[in-house]
Amino acid sequence: MAKVVVISRAGTASLPAHAIEGLRRRHTVEFVQRQSAPNRTTAVELLRGATVLAATNVTLPRLTPDLLDDLPELRHVVLYATGYEHIDVTALADRGVTLSTLPEYATNAVAEHALGLIFASATRIHLANDRARGRVAADVSLRGVEITSRTLAVIGLGRIGTRLAALAGALGMRVLGVDIDPAARARAATGGMPVLGLHDALATADFVAVTASTVPGTVPILGGAELALLRRDAFVVNVGRPVLVDQEAMRAALLREDLRGYAVDEVCFDPGHPADRLLLDEGRVLQSAHSAWWRDEVLARGAEMFASSIAAAADGCPVHVVSARPKLLPLAR
Repeated sequence: MAKVVVISRAGTASLPAHAIEGLRRRHTVEFVQRQSAPNRTTAVELLRGATVLAATNVTLPRLTPDLLDDLPELRHVVLYATGYEHIDVTALADRGVTLSTLPEYATNAVAEHALGLIFASATRIHLANDRARGRVAADVSLRGVEITSRTLAVIGLGRIGTRLAALAGALGMRVLGVDIDPAARARAATGGMPVLGLHDALATADFVAVTASTVPGTVPILGGAELALLRRDAFVVNVGRPVLVDQEAMRAALLREDLRGYAVDEVCFDPGHPADRLLLDEGRVLQSAHSAWWRDEVLARGAEMFASSIAAAADGCPVHVVSARPKLLPLAR
């Protein structure tokens, strides 16, 4: 019998009732409801004797080597998230602890969100809404572009990038792929997608969608040199981590009008900053506050997947186990 500790903001509402009943028939399960991550001292108290730690990113304690050494019985960590670059996977592996994530629970939602940002950037619908509400001057242009027959470069051909490519292709966009992973490039090519080096794709694209994961040694993917390759009427959409695009370089390029717009699923630009305020008011920056995954279907699907992953870990057969990423990979150029 394993001891499972679930730390989340929602407490028992994090898992479906039927899943909780099933877990409790086989294992000891404790729910800890918190609004933030516990510090090391509190984490040691909460996790004493735990075999499985399940948590959301917001409530996950920092899994430092010292904390892990204080939790000798811990064998599995289940994270309610897809990204795990903030976790020291090597430290976990060195202590015989696995890390499971939910790699597919939000794939479609994030891909749809990326497509939504492409539409919004092209149509300037976000700016039209602001102008209709009197938030921007009436003389600010709402002129946009059509996306049909435009070229979209998808940087990162994982689950989200591949799904976005399918959606965009169905709308008549010409889709190009970019990835540093030979296997991902091969899969895309087998599926009929042209795969280019980064520089060639940027020079060709009308729209660029960043859907890549963060890999040490390759951040940012789009810096000043890469942005300089884009056409002046190009748009960039980023549904990956903000660090994948050099914000200072992006701000400078937008202010010079070297590209037409940037949409990012985070809040990176500050309305209190004069230059940022200008870009926001003119609709050349669109920020969606890390909302890409926040969908009814994702929450329902995520709860079921979280429960299944916890049960598998508690039973000693963890699923979707990740390993440490390479420290450096050559970026496709």
